[in-house]
Amino acid sequence: MSTVEFANGGERTPLSPIKLRKAWLGIDQNDRAIEFASSQMGAFAVCLAVIAALGLSFQLSFSALGLVSVSLLAMVALPSHRLLILSGASLFYFALRPFRIDGWSQLLRAQAEAISFLPHPLVLQFGAVGIVLALSLLFLLWQKKYSHATAAKRPVLTLCLLWGAMLLAALLTTTGSLMNSIMWSVVGVSISSLWILAYSAVDAKGKDQTSSVSRAVFLRPFWGGSAAPIGKSYGYLNRFAAKTDDELAVTRLKALKLAVWALLLTAVLKIVTYVAYDVIGLTELQTAILAHANGSALPSSVNWGSLIANYLIDLLIISVWGHFIVSIVRMCGYRIPRNTVNPLASRTLAEFWNRYFFYFKELLVDFFFYPAFTKFFKKNLKLRIAFATLCAAGLGNFMYHFMRETYVFAEGDLLEKFTIFQSAAFYSLALAAGLIVSQWRGKKVAPEDGFFNYHVWPRVNVIAFFCFLKIFDDISGQGSLSERASFAVSLFGV
Repeated sequence: MSTVEFANGGERTPLSPIKLRKAWLGIDQNDRAIEFASSQMGAFAVCLAVIAALGLSFQLSFSALGLVSVSLLAMVALPSHRLLILSGASLFYFALRPFRIDGWSQLLRAQAEAISFLPHPLVLQFGAVGIVLALSLLFLLWQKKYSHATAAKRPVLTLCLLWGAMLLAALLTTTGSLMNSIMWSVVGVSISSLWILAYSAVDAKGKDQTSSVSRAVFLRPFWGGSAAPIGKSYGYLNRFAAKTDDELAVTRLKALKLAVWALLLTAVLKIVTYVAYDVIGLTELQTAILAHANGSALPSSVNWGSLIANYLIDLLIISVWGHFIVSIVRMCGYRIPRNTVNPLASRTLAEFWNRYFFYFKELLVDFFFYPAFTKFFKKNLKLRIAFATLCAAGLGNFMYHFMRETYVFAEGDLLEKFTIFQSAAFYSLALAAGLIVSQWRGKKVAPEDGFFNYHVWPRVNVIAFFCFLKIFDDISGQGSLSERASFAVSLFGV
């Protein structure tokens, strides 16, 4: 075996790949590595390595990578101004990229074109961002001043109702008018930041001392992500903030480890995608479903392969995406939990949901599960858990995706647009039902039940459930609920 040797007390010790891996995984516990990362030169080296991993992955656009790089390097150079840099970078990012998905961006451009005197769509965009920032600050100040009011005590419900009122106003205004364009732009910008504002409002009820102004500008963290905010809010970040130089060094080393792991997973993702689609000849799951719906169904073997490949590729995509975001947050000095942690190891549906997309699960639990759990069916624990699960995985899950996609109602028949969400509604109910049944089951498997019953069969069940559930995970409007159900049944030759 080819080895590299190094001096160790006069002896030459072979450095095998296994030892290299062990040394790398323990780098955040190595005193010399921590000492190096604590120095300014070491901190810059770690930061540049994380930025290099981000760049090599091609997960970020050039402009987004530039903003992340400048922000992280500024925090390393001026650690005492971390909060100011974080707020400024996030405000800048929010102004330039206020929308989470392309549908809202396309709608804003279309709305801007309807206003003849606008020199550029950015005028409408910046105006909408300014309005949302002002409304968010006013809401937080109002909540602080009238903290004993019923609406202030229930900030999440209040924010959802206010957003619904804005959506209704957008629907009622005349299409093509200036007010219609402004309202739809404000609705789109606000839904992209609604949940992080909700977290900030909940924090304001507690002991977190972050100012209302700082909370208001932190509506779109510069590290990006979905509408389910990774890192939640300043209050959550402060719980994981490094308090000493050594803690900060360890946190940054953990960021480096995660960024490198994400880069390796990026390579795995590209290989798996190439093998599945270019070598084996599988197709994307959506394509297979639509082909079946159009009467040109692909062979059963291709459909099965596409179903499994879609599941594995989806896990890799969300792992890479989440790992890079968490690594950026950790480089800022906040040792927050990972978003995805080995979901294939899950033995129950609830465990998978916790491992697959931690921060989305947290959003559903924080804003839907706990409120329902603490208020309803207090005398029946089984029913209490089931109802809370239905509120979170069913109602909350559907609301999140429905609200995010409401740009579709800006044009066309309102009732017709509702049909787009039939698969999402079924998906949410099926997920909730699966989680409830999983929670209601009796004794959990244990190692003494045997290797197959403990390690294999439970994981196969979890994989099978989420593989088939993915058939209905769609809000594109392409492929109706019945067509998707027909595709699922056809896999068994029916």
